[in-house]
Amino acid sequence: MGSLIISSLQNKDGFKTDIKTADHSLICDEPISSGGKNLGPDPVGMALGGLGACTAMTLKMYYHHKKIEWTQIDVHIRTEVKRVSEDELSEEEKPFLKRGRIRYIYKDIHIASNMDDQAFERAKDIASKCPVSLMMDRNAVMITTLLRA
Repeated sequence: MGSLIISSLQNKDGFKTDIKTADHSLICDEPISSGGKNLGPDPVGMALGGLGACTAMTLKMYYHHKKIEWTQIDVHIRTEVKRVSEDELSEEEKPFLKRGRIRYIYKDIHIASNMDDQAFERAKDIASKCPVSLMMDRNAVMITTLLRA
């Protein structure tokens, strides 16, 4: 079993939630427009930030192992929920349809490097193997784009 993460919300604090991991403390909140005080990222923002970090770290490990030089990796994450009917979707998208809605996660990976095209193109496959991607891609259509920085 993985390490315990505790999220603690007290009624008096609105939506501000303290998150404690084995070694760190974080704050999650809702934006003011949703009744929070915007003291930290909202839960979706925090999860998507974890996806971006995991993607960059996975690529770093791969490039280190393959001795591929690079200077910076930026992962831009956007999400969108669309109302659709099943007949509008491809067979690949249909399993993600929930109550007439489908979530898309767009992951644009910007890599500053002089690596060859083969190593660059391989990044898309490697990025899909990060543990957070593997966990999330069962619940959303994830679209990854590579861009040279």
